[in-house]
Amino acid sequence: MPFLYKARSEEEINAIIERTAEAVLKYDLVEPAVLFFESVKPLSFMGGKMAATGLAFLIPLIGYSIDDFFVVFQETANIEKLLNIIETRKMAELEKKRKEKAAKKQKKIKK
Repeated sequence: MPFLYKARSEEEINAIIERTAEAVLKYDLVEPAVLFFESVKPLSFMGGKMAATGLAFLIPLIGYSIDDFFVVFQETANIEKLLNIIETRKMAELEKKRKEKAAKKQKKIKK
């Protein structure tokens, strides 16, 4: 869906969602990110339009990357995708840590 000056493909949108999810997980900001995105989800379309209006004159100077997030996250479906990716990866990470902890405990018991 074209937003300001540059149309984005579905692959580009998915890449932005993936990058955002990776950053959230890298800096261990899962809980604040989920809270933030769940809070802004009902107003995401309007917020995206307001931000685009306010920053439209800066895009030729800064580049198109500034409006990538406004384009992607003005759609509620994309916010849901992001939240699902974050929650799924966090659960997988917790499961992995739990299994490692159980394995260490088993090693201690065997000794």
